Amino acid sequence: MSSHPHFDDRGTLSWHTRFADAKAAAQAEGKSIFIEMGREMCSNCRTLVSAVVPLPGVAETLSEKFVALAADIDELEEPLVNLLMANMPDAMSLPFVVFTDAQGGWLAGGQGSVDPEAFKRTLADLTS
Repeated sequence: MSSHPHFDDRGTLSWHTRFADAKAAAQAEGKSIFIEMGREMCSNCRTLVSAVVPLPGVAETLSEKFVALAADIDELEEPLVNLLMANMPDAMSLPFVVFTDAQGGWLAGGQGSVDPEAFKRTLADLTS
């Protein structure tokens, strides 16, 4: 775990970079998994990590209820490819945002520019 590999989230989360490590941590901590799939040159990805994740309410919920995974879309692990293909086969716009349970089972997901209020509503739905 460490800071996000590409963007500054102002120290909000400890990020994993391997799905197996994120799942192991989520299982050990009794949390779900928040996955940001993007690339360094993606402005929507940068906005999600640097501007949405640190927001009051978002940062606390993510820290308390989720393990964070930063997945490089250009080197995506096979289990993440399978998860996307099964649940978001037509996704085209980065970042791909996915929430799973501790075992990696699909909970929710979206793509493209992340609206902060919609993100907060998703977190509320997932944690209520």
